[in-house]
Amino acid sequence: MPIAIDPTLSVYKLAARVADSAMMISHRRTMTLISYEIENAVLHDGAKARIFSGFQRMSFFLPQVKRYTRLAERAESIYVFGVPDVAVPNIPNVTYVKISPRDQFAKEWFLLADAPDYASILATEELSSWDDPDEQRVFKGVWSFDERIVTIVQEWLSSLVDARPLGERKRDPKAQLGYLQRTTMRIANRLVRLAEQRTPQASETAKELEVALPRI
Repeated sequence: MPIAIDPTLSVYKLAARVADSAMMISHRRTMTLISYEIENAVLHDGAKARIFSGFQRMSFFLPQVKRYTRLAERAESIYVFGVPDVAVPNIPNVTYVKISPRDQFAKEWFLLADAPDYASILATEELSSWDDPDEQRVFKGVWSFDERIVTIVQEWLSSLVDARPLGERKRDPKAQLGYLQRTTMRIANRLVRLAEQRTPQASETAKELEVALPRI
């Protein structure tokens, strides 16, 4: 059954409203690196997370099909939102949620992962248009590991797609710390590689990631 989406709904606005401890970000490269690290907690660290991923339109999702096929084998479940501008392959454990080009969701790029011992959300809103040249596209966003924020957005999205409630889970602080330490280590390694590039873009990305590290 198709899922009806209210055109005014916004993951970014909800996350930004409740995310008083979130990191504000603006560079697309930073956002890409962060989204990969959220996915890596599932792919490499074994977090059995429910994932909600907003790609704006499905053609932006297609290059990630192989990665999401691997993610789907490890995740609790995955929901991919996008305007259906291309056909997408059936992937076990992945549910596609169609949105309209007029929906607020079509302006947003987001990724949320909620597992018993891992929680992270990246929520962004595009200030430009997806039809603008790639180098001219501009976003604003928030990133947080605050499980309270992740739970609020996750429960809202789960209800929206009629997914079963994850319910209350007993969190293991030691396991949570382990996930955050591994994420921090990978980001620190990225900072080293960015510093070696010595380009303005790499420098801007490094500055945003450096701000994030103390909050992890």
